[in-house]
Amino acid sequence: MSNDMKVSKYLVFPVVEMLGVGHMPAKGNYEKETARVFYVTATRATQRPVVTAGGGSGFGKSLQP
Repeated sequence: MSNDMKVSKYLVFPVVEMLGVGHMPAKGNYEKETARVFYVTATRATQRPVVTAGGGSGFGKSLQP
């Protein structure tokens, strides 16, 4: 989980890009906390969230349609 994601809590932007979600959670982080921070970050987009989920983590795979 990146510090950039944590500081976005009270900000909003037209487009929010979340790159490398397939590598989440980072070693030592819990999936539940990662999912919470992902949700907060994704909801900062007022028009469109852009997510890339390259990588093999279970979290990234759970986001694929």
